[in-house]
Amino acid sequence: MSGILGSRKALRSKEIGLMKPRVARLYDRYYPILEDGTRFRDGTKAFYAWIRSTSGLRDATVLNVGAGPTPEPGVRRLRGEVRHLVGVDVDPVVLNNSDLDDARVIDGPLPFSEEFFDIVYSDWTIEHVAQPAGLIREVHRVLKPGGWFMFRTTNRMHYVTMVAAHTPHGFHDLVANRVRALGNSHHDPWPTYYRLNNPSSARDALASAGFDHIEAQLLEPQPAYLVFSPIAFNLGVLYERLVNRWEWMSRFRLILIVRAQKPDSQTPGQIHY
Repeated sequence: MSGILGSRKALRSKEIGLMKPRVARLYDRYYPILEDGTRFRDGTKAFYAWIRSTSGLRDATVLNVGAGPTPEPGVRRLRGEVRHLVGVDVDPVVLNNSDLDDARVIDGPLPFSEEFFDIVYSDWTIEHVAQPAGLIREVHRVLKPGGWFMFRTTNRMHYVTMVAAHTPHGFHDLVANRVRALGNSHHDPWPTYYRLNNPSSARDALASAGFDHIEAQLLEPQPAYLVFSPIAFNLGVLYERLVNRWEWMSRFRLILIVRAQKPDSQTPGQIHY
């Protein structure tokens, strides 16, 4: 019990530390920390539940594309739950990622042989890739037949993505961490392209690369980009409640999570929405 309480306190300290006290109280009120240490409406929980539900995970060789630095303790850490966890990134910071069994810096095609991995996943990376269709073809190449590819990205129909897609990168450097109440130690935002950031474009690219059993979900979490002001945060809560109440409004949710399987036969698969 003390370990759970400690992790919950650490999560709150990390998230709330730089927020205004009134916003912090609203954050805790509308998005309380649950017994498992995640917050209500946490999209991370849903995405990594997909990964963990994959058959044969314990014996799987897994690739994390865009692994970045060591993730915070919690659901994003997979080392020890899979046979071998490899991470790649264009940023050398990946070499210091202690959650990986093997880390590589890449600048081009994935440096692995065909049909090497059982699972490939990518968390908040697709939006930063200038040519995502080429990356998906590479993922298909290195996956074993029957293997799964999963990614989480931002939905282009959400207000956060719309603003980001229509403003220069210099503006992102200036405001992105401030509106999220992140400290100076947090990395600056990476350039974004948003070329595979809705269910239809994801479906088309995955199907063209040879994947089937394609499934997409849209989720709306807490309004983390509106914690700079109590008024803005309350408006974000109202938006979140509205788009989560009716399925026809799901197209306006922030998080897009997608999974697809590399066929283990020539039988056509399925696409789900």
